[in-house]
Amino acid sequence: MNLLEEYIPDYSGHIAKLKYIVEKETLEIVFFDRPEEFNIVLKLVFYGVKELREAEFERPEDNCIELAIGLDSVVGGYCLHTDQREIHFQANRVESFSVDR
Repeated sequence: MNLLEEYIPDYSGHIAKLKYIVEKETLEIVFFDRPEEFNIVLKLVFYGVKELREAEFERPEDNCIELAIGLDSVVGGYCLHTDQREIHFQANRVESFSVDR
C-alpha cells in the first residue's frame, strides 16, 4: 500500500526538505503543494526512527527538486522511494502537520 495516497493525497510529492535527526530519532519530510506553485504545505514526521539505510540512485543536479514516488509499509518498517534514492527505516509512529504559508 502506497502511504503517500493517505498522507499527501492532494499534493504533488515534491520534497522541500528531508532531514534525519539522529539524536531525536526523527525523520522529517516537508512537501511542496504543486510544481507550478512550490508552496511548502505539509510535513510528515516519523518518530522512533532506527536503522535508517539509504541507497542513492544518482547524484542530483543542482537546483533539482526531489520527488517522492512512494512510501510503503514493509516488514519491519517503511520504505520511501524517490526519483533519486530509496530510504528504509523503522519508526514507532508518523504524524502529518499542515504548514502555514
